Amino acid sequence: MTKLDRRVQKTLQLIDTTCYTLLATTPFDKLSVAAICTQAQLGRSTFYQYYLDKYDWLEKQVALYTDQFKAVMQQRQQDFETAASLTTLVTALLPDQAQLLVLFQIHTPTADLTQQYRQILATTLPHYVTQQTAASVPLAYLQELYATNALTYIQYTLTHGQDARISAFMNQSFNAVLQQIVKPT
Repeated sequence: MTKLDRRVQKTLQLIDTTCYTLLATTPFDKLSVAAICTQAQLGRSTFYQYYLDKYDWLEKQVALYTDQFKAVMQQRQQDFETAASLTTLVTALLPDQAQLLVLFQIHTPTADLTQQYRQILATTLPHYVTQQTAASVPLAYLQELYATNALTYIQYTLTHGQDARISAFMNQSFNAVLQQIVKPT
């Protein structure tokens, strides 16, 4: 059984690697299962043994990286106010940089990693706010502002690398958002 599990893992890894390689040069809507199988030197039946179609593969990838991001964000809530919290967040994402950058470019109704990240980021702020203070401006606005800025920072840093100046700027911006949250009198 262990050998089969290793073979399955190798096959799934081959499919993933091939899809990401192809998606680096081919738009998702132009990607075909035939191209994946040809590039991976797999039979179509092998691909269909694990996935219904390319959309199923994409949905599973988005779910995987969404779950990983949720876990990182849960860990991050403990150090939410630290000066380097956004830098720590991006550092945790760096091992999957290539895959994330590909997935950030694909937007389908059932699989959109950008939207998933934005939603997770937006829902992080209310947990902090309701535990600590009350907002002096509408919470929905602060959520959107925080999620948009944090996502821009994540995507920029994954694309161009970490830059201490940008990290400092983002942390200052985040602190400015936090200053809009005041304790009730």
